[in-house]
Amino acid sequence: MLSAMAPHGREMSQGLRKKIINLHKKGEGYRKISKALLISHNTVAKLIQKLNKAGTATISQRRPGSPRKLTLNRNIF
Repeated sequence: MLSAMAPHGREMSQGLRKKIINLHKKGEGYRKISKALLISHNTVAKLIQKLNKAGTATISQRRPGSPRKLTLNRNIF
């Protein structure tokens, strides 16, 4: 059986977030939303929990990784 779920760690599109929120506001459960949109029910649950806690479902956290050590204006020879 092939899965239509997005790969682990891929950022969710704004349109998909809006669909999840709209279905949740209509009273749909996590599992019903996940089956309708072909995504993990954990993904739906985390998004809804973030919405309820922070009041927004947008991503505002920094990306992982080390900051650049050199600026673009600096020439290296």
